[in-house]
Amino acid sequence: MGGELFLDYLIGTTPEIDAQLHRYLAGVPEGSPLNRYLYGILDEFIMRGGKRARPAMTMLACQAVGGEPGRALASGCAIEFFHAAALIHDDIMDAGILRRGQKCAHILHGIPLAINAGDYALGLVCTIVVRDPLLDEATKLAVLDVIGEMSARTVEGQALDVGWVHDDVYDLTPDDYLDMALGKTGYYSGIAPLKAGAIIGGATQEERAALEGFGRSSAIAFQIQDDLLNIVGDVDTMGKDYLTDILESKRTLMVIHSLAEAKPADRERLVTLLRLGHEKTLDQAAEVVELLQRTGSLGYARELARNLIMDARACLEAVPGSPARDVLASMADFFLERER
Repeated sequence: MGGELFLDYLIGTTPEIDAQLHRYLAGVPEGSPLNRYLYGILDEFIMRGGKRARPAMTMLACQAVGGEPGRALASGCAIEFFHAAALIHDDIMDAGILRRGQKCAHILHGIPLAINAGDYALGLVCTIVVRDPLLDEATKLAVLDVIGEMSARTVEGQALDVGWVHDDVYDLTPDDYLDMALGKTGYYSGIAPLKAGAIIGGATQEERAALEGFGRSSAIAFQIQDDLLNIVGDVDTMGKDYLTDILESKRTLMVIHSLAEAKPADRERLVTLLRLGHEKTLDQAAEVVELLQRTGSLGYARELARNLIMDARACLEAVPGSPARDVLASMADFFLERER
């Protein structure tokens, strides 16, 4: 099918999503101190762009089970604010410089104001759902439960991702990576938007389970593809994201596979290079990539991502056929085909 249907849907819905996101931050005068030190910082960061895939997923899931997609817009925006907060805070943890082609929030405004803006975005997440005039109280509670689970699982995944590097952990399996990726990315980039949309649309339990399974597999494939692009992309396309996982010695699926499959001398060399952390030169980073290629780890990751997309598409068979379901199937392909 390809990702064209989903890309067209994103293009069509992004203006509406952007307008809704901006409305949540437009309550103070433009020249006021609060706008300068808080609302304006977050609004500028949000309006830099982004795929808006999470609000789009929420609306699509609602529509796919027979609901009105506009009723899911606010909840999708709530998850998008969670995403913004995660990016702002991650950039600080990773000492990032650029985000979406511009300086990171903490570089532009200083770490304290950037942290505060991220914190405010997190505070908005539940407030947006609670104050949504289109949802009844029971639906709000159900969506908030999804968001609470999403928040906990995402932080757990991030803790593993950072902790493995911090504690110099190398004895990991692909299943360890999949558990980490499910937490770090799977919930807020797949499971939560689709579950929330399904709930708002009045889905059956079977439909909810199908959309959750679809979100789980497609989002992990998204993360694997993200890790691959970090290595095999080019600096012009990837910008600041090019080779950052290698420079930060992240335990990606490719690294974990290579550590398990490499000959003893190659494994020892790979561990030595990983232990250099940010001290690696670009030549040493290139050597890591060469070791990953030598052990077939890039091909292994591509194949696993493809299999996950096939699993995701199979899950959709339990959802009634509709244009919205077709767009969701296209989304799975889009996640695998994307170049950045």
